[in-house]
Amino acid sequence: MNVIAKKPKARIGVQEMERRREALRRADAHNRIEGFLPSAATTAIYAEFIRGDIELSDVWPRVQALQLRR
Repeated sequence: MNVIAKKPKARIGVQEMERRREALRRADAHNRIEGFLPSAATTAIYAEFIRGDIELSDVWPRVQALQLRR
């Protein structure tokens, strides 16, 4: 069976994605000044938020769950 995987459609518009990307870029810059570097797993969570796959209220619980796994 030849199945072509479909790319999931964005749930938000391009402008909202850019707004979210810029907000996270600024937050990341502030965190780096304080000495906090994002992990690959955290960056993946942020990417989900930027794409609109999750809401802002979902981000922090997921980041906290990563910390509990350490």
